[in-house]
Amino acid sequence: MSNQEQFQALIARIDALEQREKQLTYASHAYQAILTTLLGNLDKNTRDKVITMVDQAHDIAYAKANFEQKGNILGADDITQRIFLFAQGRAAQSR
Repeated sequence: MSNQEQFQALIARIDALEQREKQLTYASHAYQAILTTLLGNLDKNTRDKVITMVDQAHDIAYAKANFEQKGNILGADDITQRIFLFAQGRAAQSR
């Protein structure tokens, strides 16, 4: 395979990865919007119970995780905390 062919193959793989990243970003934003809306429409007590259960599940998963999984859990936790904070603020404004 020539350098030009290798370069073209590399460009094609990069394009495919960028498309996959876009799809994952769109899916992530959709799930965030759905979860935020659901949590924002719950009464405060129910919302607080759901948040507590998710926090407990996070703690259990983190304690059992290997090094790579711990990084993934921490990344997901950042997103989850933003969802919770937004839902709590939104619910507080609408009630």
